[in-house]
Amino acid sequence: MSEQAGRDPDVLTTAELAAKLGLSAQTVRRMANAGQIPALKTGKDFRYSWDAVREVLRQPHREPETSVPEEPEPKKGAGYRAQRRARSGAASTDSEN
Repeated sequence: MSEQAGRDPDVLTTAELAAKLGLSAQTVRRMANAGQIPALKTGKDFRYSWDAVREVLRQPHREPETSVPEEPEPKKGAGYRAQRRARSGAASTDSEN
């Protein structure tokens, strides 16, 4: 890695950050797209502040809170309309007959 004149040594390219972290460039890009590491989009690629990335990676990992909904939302798919009709139309169907 040779430094260019006038370039901030704290600002890294995807390849440079991947090498420092021991990850593939694709993994680093995925982490940036997911918001797991701070990044600045420059055209098609990203630029990273080494200090900011290091600070984020030093923070303890937090498990997402899992709350069980009272009634899970039905997945939209093959039986979605039938499920919806069964829930909302069951009462109105009985009154029609």
